[in-house]
Parts: sequence; C-alpha cells; structure tokens
Amino acid sequence: MLFVSTIRAMPGKFDETVRMLKHSKIPDGVEIKEFLGLFGKPDAVVVFDARSESLAAEFVSQFGSVAEVSTALAIPVKELKWTR
Repeated sequence: MLFVSTIRAMPGKFDETVRMLKHSKIPDGVEIKEFLGLFGKPDAVVVFDARSESLAAEFVSQFGSVAEVSTALAIPVKELKWTR
C-alpha cells in the first residue's frame, strides 16, 4: 500500500523536526520511496509503502510530538477507475 504524508513542524520545533526526519525509525514492512524537504508549508513530504495501515500509523506517529502530520492512501493514476 502506498501512502503520502505531509509534515508541518510545530512552532519552535523546526530543528527538532528536521533531526527526527533525518533519523526516523523505519519499521519492518515500511519502505521509503521519497523523503523530501520543501521550501514553504508543509515542511516535508514522505512517500512510502507499508504492508498495512497499522504499520503506516506506527511510522508516522513518531513525528506527532514535533509536527502536524497528515497521511493519505495513494493510488497510482493509471489504476484509477473514475472515468471510462
């Protein structure tokens, strides 16, 4: 399952957020595809594969003490069946 998370550092927590991003714990069953810092908000985006929603939650929850995290299940456009 492919996930996309946006990460926005809480006020006064930017340096700590960057350190956490650089040294994040990646659980077995999670594979990082892209980890990108951004100029502007959000501060970072991570695209990752996880075997389950619970593994995805385990991975992103580590950032919750220093950042606002929003995670969505991602579907490759070629797999979308919204139109004929």
